[in-house]
Amino acid sequence: MRNSWRAAFAALLILGPYGAARADTFTPDVTVTHDDIVYNVNADGTYTKDETETFRINTDQGVKHYGQIALRFSPSLQQLDIPEAYTTTKDGKRVDVAADDIKVQQSPESADAPMFDDNKVKVAVFPDVEIGASVTLREHRVQKVPLFPGQFAALEVFGANRTFEAAHLTIRAPANLPLHVDAIDLQGGQTQSDQSGQQVWQWSLGNTPAQAPELASVQTSDYSPRVAVTTFADFPAVGSAYLARAKSKAAVTPAIQALADKLTQGVTDPRAQAEVLYRWVSGHIRYVATYLGVGGIVPHDAQAILDADYGDCKDHATLLGALLAAKGIQSSPVLVNAEASYWLPKVATPWVFNHAITYLPAFNLFVDSTAEVAEFGVLPPLELGKQVVVADDGSGQSKLMTLPLSNPARDRVMVTTTMTLTPDGDLKGSSDIAGSGVFDLEARAIFASIPQSVEKQLGDYLLKQSGQDGSGSYTHGDIRDLAKPFDYASEFKLPGYAQFPGPGALRLPDGLNSFNSIAASFANFAPEARVYAMPWVNKHVTETITIKLPDDVKVPNLPKPAKITSPYINYESSYAANGQSIVVTRTLDIDMPTPLVQPDEYPALRKVALAVTRDLRTQLVY
Repeated sequence: MRNSWRAAFAALLILGPYGAARADTFTPDVTVTHDDIVYNVNADGTYTKDETETFRINTDQGVKHYGQIALRFSPSLQQLDIPEAYTTTKDGKRVDVAADDIKVQQSPESADAPMFDDNKVKVAVFPDVEIGASVTLREHRVQKVPLFPGQFAALEVFGANRTFEAAHLTIRAPANLPLHVDAIDLQGGQTQSDQSGQQVWQWSLGNTPAQAPELASVQTSDYSPRVAVTTFADFPAVGSAYLARAKSKAAVTPAIQALADKLTQGVTDPRAQAEVLYRWVSGHIRYVATYLGVGGIVPHDAQAILDADYGDCKDHATLLGALLAAKGIQSSPVLVNAEASYWLPKVATPWVFNHAITYLPAFNLFVDSTAEVAEFGVLPPLELGKQVVVADDGSGQSKLMTLPLSNPARDRVMVTTTMTLTPDGDLKGSSDIAGSGVFDLEARAIFASIPQSVEKQLGDYLLKQSGQDGSGSYTHGDIRDLAKPFDYASEFKLPGYAQFPGPGALRLPDGLNSFNSIAASFANFAPEARVYAMPWVNKHVTETITIKLPDDVKVPNLPKPAKITSPYINYESSYAANGQSIVVTRTLDIDMPTPLVQPDEYPALRKVALAVTRDLRTQLVY
């Protein structure tokens, strides 16, 4: 699974912050007027799934997104048919989708990696789609080969961002097949079957209004009506089942042994060897972003991955595991959700996980080589603090574990800014920015995701977005060199920033600061309340600003220092004069015990956020 936090973070950086729709004005793209899902499960874990959905189009975005519907499948594992697809126009006329408008295409991932991915996409293109029309699609899916032999698991989420008028889910299975169920915000459960030897479960959802999206919240699936069904007894059983299929794929071939020896030549410390091998896989094996479970859960042979120079997440973990094993270093695949989903059901469905990373028991360390630009032991922010399944904890046992949180002692941002004001009021400044831990990773990822042609314009754009009229630019080090800390710098000019000789007041400009500045840390605290939990990253930030004033400009009284404390946030600021220079130092520490800010915690944290933001607006009076 691609680490989508990178694209989301870069998009927020480029597009600027935006507000969530108000609940009383929110119109969902579609209304689900009918959704009927039926599973017929066999004793060996194979099944059929029949689903009929009807969507009424409410918005232009709905026209765009539902004018065609794409269904992904793996021909080697599944059969997918679309027996029926049609549009119902606003005046009630039915217009069927022509047979040649149901197309089978390669998935984007399989186009990038034809050797490793047989995924296909079946697309139904609907005619006469407009606001007020409805589209209906009926699919018949046959799971020909269970992803885990003898096991069945399903996860159905009825997205809260859509209105549901009626939805039904039915699961039929042999009576002796142990089904474990966790159903949230749905009516129903096990019912009487009309056939001997069969168990039947049914749930329904009706007249459920859509929930407005909320900026920076957890993924919709974490608060939507949903059902998890599984034959697995617990999550360690999921890990053991995964390892049973994956372990043999990490075989150490002569070529892998030779590569591991070559890369670690002269390196004797096992941890240092592991770091060298991790860096090589991160930088040399192209990551192909396919979802865990789509196209199978069995990775490819480590040698095949090495020969191809690419692989998906489970392939990355497999090749890295083989290289580590070549040096006698134990590792284990880890199942995690790489998106903004933190919910773990009470029952062990594997489909809450969509990504695989690596655990090194000897160092109690988690690494994700698909992040591409993460230092050894640094995880992407949306993985931090999550519960994961470790296939082998070092003792031969699978285990449910929790990934580490970000830590202010390691995950830090240091910004040193120097500004000079001319007698005409023009301001010229520069910043040197150093990040460590997750902030080293985020800075690398941001610059890696921005095309060079856009990067040249980035400074000007960010100044404009922050209300500063001027020009600026960024420079940075080697994004791919994980052996060195990643530092970057900015320069900026703000003509006519101050009016001299005064009297007047001067607020210190933001200039081109860190992407993870103190101000940016509280960017999502504008709403008075939150409905859903919000991921938040622990950190330490120090910002030192030196501003040199013209000789005839005097600041008779410096602002008072500030100290704002709470159970999870500590902020301090100080002001000192050195001739015509004013030195401002600000520090922020965030240290939450969990990766999420819950709605009931939010008001108290927002109060602190507003106090810090007020101090950031302190002015120098001259």
